[in-house]
Amino acid sequence: MRAVYQGLRVCLLLASFGGFAEAQDYRIYTRVSLAETTNSGAKANVIGRSLTIWHAGKVYDYMDSVGELVIYDPQQERYTIINGPCQLACTVDFSELRHYLKVAKTQAREFMAELAESNRPDSTRAIEKIAFQLEPRFEMQFLDAEFSLQCESPHLSYQIQAIEAPNTDIAAAFRIYADLAAQLNFVLHGQSLMPEARMQVNESLEQKNWIPTQVVLSLKDPRGTVLTAEHSIQWELGSTDRARLIEWIKLQQEGDLKFVSFQEYQRNLLTQFSEK
Repeated sequence: MRAVYQGLRVCLLLASFGGFAEAQDYRIYTRVSLAETTNSGAKANVIGRSLTIWHAGKVYDYMDSVGELVIYDPQQERYTIINGPCQLACTVDFSELRHYLKVAKTQAREFMAELAESNRPDSTRAIEKIAFQLEPRFEMQFLDAEFSLQCESPHLSYQIQAIEAPNTDIAAAFRIYADLAAQLNFVLHGQSLMPEARMQVNESLEQKNWIPTQVVLSLKDPRGTVLTAEHSIQWELGSTDRARLIEWIKLQQEGDLKFVSFQEYQRNLLTQFSEK
């Protein structure tokens, strides 16, 4: 009987792909590479790959290297994060995410005050970099014919290559997702950059009805760090994508997952990476 139920459930999942917001379902394959100009002649190294699928109002983002699935659910206003190898999961409400960011900003301003009182020789530069992350200011140059955007500042720069979105609704939904993804990545993975700069770039892209296909971030640090994200976009899902979605939905609904707090999930993630 259970096998019949499972088979029926899979059929229902497959049927849901046939008529629900078919035009809104699409996928993006992303490859991120890292280069440092201090290593003369060194090629950029690929440091991450991910598959992101939009379906039925949700976004499923999967990083194969760590077996992590992040499900963006704007209707429920939350993320569900699943670490498949560890069978561990947590949820993060958007309001909780905003709280973490508020705390991070407060701590950043307190650190700026400490630097100002320290009289360290490099304090002025450090304060300027933190202040920029809190309130970024870019000089922006659009090349409409080439679908490109250059965002310049003394602290970092973005070079964006884009395509025009099929419609304004997709561009707006992508911008909201990209903003929240930048916030979640900062909180979850402890990235050095706060999300405000990328959110400003996202806003400029939405105004043009563009979606990025390549993002080159130059950190302008002593190592000359350059991060490049290449996005391959397909405006329809293939059979492999549909199979992955069924697998991910079943994992979320029926998997033997242990749900923990966001803080415990973070601790487990740090332990996992430290052991590698």
